[in-house]
Amino acid sequence: MPLQPNLSQPIPLGKDKLTEATPGQSNTGQLLPQMLNRHGLICGATGTGKTVTLRYLAEQLSARDIATLVTDLKGDLSGLGAAGGDSHKVRERLPLFDLDEGYFHAFPLTLWGAGGLPMRTTPSELGPELIGRMLQLNDNQQGLMQLLFRIADRQGLLLLDWKDLLALIDYADQKRKALLEEFGTISPASLGAIKRKYLALESQGADALFGEPALDLPDLMQNNCIHLLDASDMQPSVYGILLLWLLAELYENLPEVGDRQLRLVLFFDEAHLLFDDLPKNLCGQVEQIVKLIRSRGVGIFFITQNPLDIPEDILAQLGNRVQHALRAYTPNEQRALKAAANSFRANPEIDTAQAIGELGVGEALVSCLDENGVPQPVSRLLIYPPASRLTPLDDRERKALLQDNPWRSKYSQQLDRESAYEQLQQRRAQAEPPAPPTKKPTAASRKPSALEKSFDKMATSFGRQIGRELMRGIMGALTGGKR
Repeated sequence: MPLQPNLSQPIPLGKDKLTEATPGQSNTGQLLPQMLNRHGLICGATGTGKTVTLRYLAEQLSARDIATLVTDLKGDLSGLGAAGGDSHKVRERLPLFDLDEGYFHAFPLTLWGAGGLPMRTTPSELGPELIGRMLQLNDNQQGLMQLLFRIADRQGLLLLDWKDLLALIDYADQKRKALLEEFGTISPASLGAIKRKYLALESQGADALFGEPALDLPDLMQNNCIHLLDASDMQPSVYGILLLWLLAELYENLPEVGDRQLRLVLFFDEAHLLFDDLPKNLCGQVEQIVKLIRSRGVGIFFITQNPLDIPEDILAQLGNRVQHALRAYTPNEQRALKAAANSFRANPEIDTAQAIGELGVGEALVSCLDENGVPQPVSRLLIYPPASRLTPLDDRERKALLQDNPWRSKYSQQLDRESAYEQLQQRRAQAEPPAPPTKKPTAASRKPSALEKSFDKMATSFGRQIGRELMRGIMGALTGGKR
C-alpha cells in the first residue's frame, strides 16, 4: 500500500537571526507541505548555496513520504543516496542547529538518465512541435515536421523510437512526387536540413530519449522516493524539451485531486533552459499548465541564478521563495537584484535589496505561504545543512543502487516493436520485383551478344541492390537500427 504523505508537519528551513533571541517567536522559517502545489523558486548566484537548499528540501519531503522528481543538469546530486558528513563545512554547522552525527543518513533514491534507468518517451508522445524545438528548426522546417507527422498518421506509421522518425524523413524524400497531390510540395532542401540536424543530435546521444518502454507516470508517484534525473550528458536543448514534455504529460494524464492534495513535487534545476527562446504560444501553454497543475497534486520548484530567467507571468505564480545572494556590478545585475527584492513581502526589520547583496554562503532570504496562502514577510535565514552526502555516488555505488531498483526489470531492456522503420522496410521489399534468374552457360551454348551481356550486367547489379536493401531491413530489425 502506498504511504500517506505527511502534509501536516512543517519543514523548518533555517535559523532566523532576527527572531532567535526574541521570546515567544519562532526561530525558524517554515515551509508548509500543503502549500507546495503553489510552487516555488530557489535562486542565487553560482556558489551561494541554492543546490544545497534544493537537496535539503528533497530530503525533507522524502522524510514526509512525499515523492519528488529532481532534475540534475550538472550530475552532482546523486549523493542523496548516501549518508552525509563528508563536508567539514556541513559538520561545522551541526552545533548551530543543535544536531549531532546521528543527523546524517541516506535517502531512498531512484536514478534516471546517466548511470541509471533510461527515461524514455516516443516521437508520437513528444509530438512535432517539441521535436522541432529540440532540433532548433526554423519556421519552414517546423511546418514540414508537422507535415511529416500528418503523413505518418495517414499512412498508419507508428513513431516509437529514434530510427522511426529517420525512416519517415527518408520515405518522404523518396516519395515526394507521390505525396504531392495529397500533401503539397515537400522541399528536398528542408528535408535534408532536418535530417542533418537529426543526425547531429543522434551523435550527441539524444537517440536514448526515444523508445519503449516509455516512462510510466505513476512510477514517479512512489512515496518516500527521490527520483533523480541525471541529465549531465544531455544537450541543453534536449533537457529543456524534456522538462516541457514532463509538465505536459503530468497535466494531461493526472486526474484532479483538489487544491490541498500533493502527489509529487518537481525540482527543475537550471530552469532558464526551459524558457530560453521559447515562442510566445508555448510560453502561454506553460503558464497555463503551471497555473492549473496544482489541482493535479503537483508542485514545481524552479531553480535558477536570476529571477528574471523566469517569465513574469509564471514568476507571479511561485508562492514560496528562497533567494540566495546576488552580486550586482552591472546595470543588468542591479536590475535583477531590484526585481528579486521587490518580489518579497516587506519586513520593516530588513532592507531586502541590501541584504541580497550581503548574504553569505548558505544564507537566504525566505518568504513562504502561510496556511491561508498569504506570503509571509521576508526573513533572513541560515539554511539547515543537508543530511546526505555532497559528493556524487561513484560508479560502483551507482551500479549497486541500480541493481536493487524495483523498476530495473521494467525499464532496463528496450523494446523494439514493429513500427515505422520496419513497416517501411516491408513495403519497400514488397514493391520491388524479384531479380530475373541468371542461366548458367553450357558448353554447347552460343556466346551472348553485346546487348545480352549489357542486360545481364544490369540485372546482376539490380539484384545486389535488392540484397543490400533487404539486409539493411533485417539488420535494422535485429539491432534496433542503432548505430
